[in-house]
Amino acid sequence: MKALHKLRTAAVAAALVGLASLGGTANATESPQGGEPGPQHHVTCGWDESVPAPYSVGTDVVRGMVRVKCSDRLDKANTQAQVQVLDGGQWWDRGEEVISHNTQKVIQVNDDTTKLPGVYLYRTEGTHFGQHGNIWSLPTFYSRTQYLTG
Repeated sequence: MKALHKLRTAAVAAALVGLASLGGTANATESPQGGEPGPQHHVTCGWDESVPAPYSVGTDVVRGMVRVKCSDRLDKANTQAQVQVLDGGQWWDRGEEVISHNTQKVIQVNDDTTKLPGVYLYRTEGTHFGQHGNIWSLPTFYSRTQYLTG
């Protein structure tokens, strides 16, 4: 299942990114219409690391979220959130990832899934590919972790 998730993520990245990939905070430059000389419009995006760790929603549901903040709206975006659980020393995806194509200055994606019975450590994984003139990706984001009882 994890290999399938990584394959899908790689396919989305290849389809959307293809041109350039920047680490950390991404910067994009938009050229003026018609290729004429003029001022450049810079857009920066980065992960909001203040999002909470995954938390319980009722007795058997866990919710995680990721948030990207940009200095301006994007032309295109693909932001994904995936709740993960630590089991047997490895992180495993729980349920299906949630994908958003929101292009606003603040992009938040929530993922809900069923908790495993017992006490487990959870986190949320996030990926983001964006376009505003240039195309870029942010490095994979991992939220803080939280023990939850199912």
